[in-house]
Order: sequence, then structure tokens, then C-alpha cells
Amino acid sequence: MRVVGAFLLAALVTLVMRSTVLAGLAARGIVVDVLVLATVAWSLRQRDAWGATFGFVLGLAADLDASHWLGRHALALTLLGYGVGRLSNTLVRDSPLTQLLLLAIATALHQVWTSAFDASGGVAGLGWLAGRVVLATVTTAPLGVLVLLLSQLFVRRRGYGNASGSSTTG
Repeated sequence: MRVVGAFLLAALVTLVMRSTVLAGLAARGIVVDVLVLATVAWSLRQRDAWGATFGFVLGLAADLDASHWLGRHALALTLLGYGVGRLSNTLVRDSPLTQLLLLAIATALHQVWTSAFDASGGVAGLGWLAGRVVLATVTTAPLGVLVLLLSQLFVRRRGYGNASGSSTTG
């Protein structure tokens, strides 16, 4: 029951941030992909099944909130949540470098997918698409690592653990 409460709270906080504070930054050209940040963080902690579920629910709610093609965020975030959750079984999830790489790759993939729906003009729109992807990746990944490091200070369970949740202390 605790996981479900945290699940709903995390999704709600993410959507509120996306619709308020981060919408103002996006209007000024600063793109922070909080949907990917939340999905990657959730998937690192809860693994693949919960990661895919979180990505789907968060993406569907974002699609309903933004009044565009239904399912474009839901599909991308579901696949990212599942992929990051599967990778979290084999990676050292506490490593800031691992988190940075996962956030950068996930942000780039999500931005390519969602921006492709907004791009128009064929080849002429590729410059805009590339600029948006690079900007979102450069802002979201380092900010995400900082948020994950700060969140470890406030969580009882230290860090995300190592691969397969195993402990090497003994």
C-alpha cells in the first residue's frame, strides 16, 4: 500500500510541476523533461514492472493534460520505464555517472519521439528538432542527477542499491 501511495504522490507532484513551474521555463526556451526524470528515478528504485506502470500512468495523464495525440507520452514513458527498470538489475544504480547516462539517453529518446509529432517542414525542421533534443538532454540529465542525490538525503532507505538488490557487506 505504501508503494501505491508513493506512486500516486510522485505522479501528482510531477504533473503539477510540469503544468506550473516548468511550463514557464519552457515558454522561455528552457526544456526540463520532468516526465523522464520521474520515470527514470521510479524505475531505478522499483524495477521494470513498476517502472513501466509508472511511465504509462504518468504519460497518459500528461497526454490528457496537454490536449494532443493521446498516447504519445504514454508509449514512450512505458518503454523507457521498462527499459531502465530492466537495466537497473545489472547496473550500479547509486553511481551518479550511471544516473547521468540513463537520464541523458532516456531524455534524448523521449524528446526525439515527442518532438517528432511537433516538427513540421520536413528536412528544414531537423535543426529545430536537434536543438530541442540537445537542450532538453543538457538541462534534464545534470538536474536529474542533482535531484536524485538530494533525494537520497531525505529517504530512509539509502540509495538505490546495487544490481539485483544484493549486498556485498558481510
